[in-house]
Amino acid sequence: MSSNLIANVRTALAYTVQAIRYADNALILFLEMSDFPLPPNPIKIQYYQDVIDHLTEVYLAMKGLPIDTYFPSDPVIQVAPVVAQIQDNQHLINLSDNRISLALDKTEDTINFIDQALLLSVDDERLNGQLYFIKLGLVEARDALVSGLNEPDFVVS
Repeated sequence: MSSNLIANVRTALAYTVQAIRYADNALILFLEMSDFPLPPNPIKIQYYQDVIDHLTEVYLAMKGLPIDTYFPSDPVIQVAPVVAQIQDNQHLINLSDNRISLALDKTEDTINFIDQALLLSVDDERLNGQLYFIKLGLVEARDALVSGLNEPDFVVS
């Protein structure tokens, strides 16, 4: 197995971890919004949860690949939100959207690295198939990220 293939999968794995952390943080921020004057949009919350679920499945699928996925220095990203004592919904929305944008960037980067790994694994049909299904999960996560960003922030009657 080529070292380029392993490097691409390891990098994709690291980016997936980052995307999960950003998406999880965005969901936490969005859930902290107060119910006044309008409650947060539950459809947007569901999209964010779907993103976390898809990315977690992708992460577990990558860890299950028959290659060494150990990353010597697993990136640690502090994404703890800094929010004032008085909750300002617009501030929370902006922070949440920022985190989702970062998760989208990391997901796009992951897709690019998985594409490279797919090209390098054409000789190994089993591995290529596993990488293809990982890519499908990433595309589903990306679509949920975009849909979540496009949903209105509040329930509008």
